Amino acid sequence: MMKHVLEEFLQIEGVTTAALISQDGFLIEAAGQEPADGDALAALGSCAMRFFSYAGNAIGRGEARQFVLEYGEGSIIFMQVSGDELLAVITENQSTSGRLAYILPKMSTRVAAVI
Repeated sequence: MMKHVLEEFLQIEGVTTAALISQDGFLIEAAGQEPADGDALAALGSCAMRFFSYAGNAIGRGEARQFVLEYGEGSIIFMQVSGDELLAVITENQSTSGRLAYILPKMSTRVAAVI
């Protein structure tokens, strides 16, 4: 069921991969093009989300909800979907990252419902 929900993200133009990551840094499930190193993506995404949450709490802004990494050939958006899981969405171009930052909170509720 989770794979099916993740595959829905692949219908968005530019999205190549959608993955569910545990708070502990493990890749739970992925759809689309497998990342070259899914374990590294999961571990780094989880670690970065914790870092940004600590930073947010330190300055009185609360827990991080999402962050975007933009590269020359695309971007990765990480979003907290529950207390224990993150959603990672990889795109093939930068033009979709702004639109995705708007769309993902709405679609992520489907992921949270399946967890």
